[in-house]
Amino acid sequence: MGKKRIVQILAMVVISEIIIISAICSRDSQAEPVSNVVIRDIGPQVVLYSIHRGHYETVGLTVNELYKLADAKGICFTGPVFTSYLNDPRIQLPEHWLIEIRIPVNRDAMKFAGTLGPMTDVKILPAMKIATAVKPKGQDNPDTTICSLYSWIKKRGYRIVGGMWQSVPCEKPGNYAQMKTEFMIPIESPTAIQ
Repeated sequence: MGKKRIVQILAMVVISEIIIISAICSRDSQAEPVSNVVIRDIGPQVVLYSIHRGHYETVGLTVNELYKLADAKGICFTGPVFTSYLNDPRIQLPEHWLIEIRIPVNRDAMKFAGTLGPMTDVKILPAMKIATAVKPKGQDNPDTTICSLYSWIKKRGYRIVGGMWQSVPCEKPGNYAQMKTEFMIPIESPTAIQ
């Protein structure tokens, strides 16, 4: 479990840069589209989550506390941790950033809903459509992947309906350049736009 946490904490370290780049790229229609964008439908998903308030450099502490809580309650994980900003870090001071840390868990965890604390709980994310692209191993900077993903979405007429998520599949701990990172953006198809 310790190696997973190290990988996840390293992923959190780059989240600030990613969110700022994503805001810039959402307006940039000149970026070359990536060829590895995939549109997926995700079914409802149960997640154990916690809201972290503050700078991204301290998010690792919240991730560790969430894992400790899950272990203490016997909650089983079904996927890697992912994160999403709840407010805009471009206009908020770092001490006011709100980052939701989510870990997919089994449906049995719903029995703990409403009992885990003021900023931590279990919830069901609704079914949604996402556009996803992967920063491959060996690429140090995710800028190209993120900008291209936003450009791909815009050029195809999709509407963004939520903030970008980031997930690092559990791999060996190491430097960010050697980690595969998936970026996901909730979207609505052009035919659904009225």
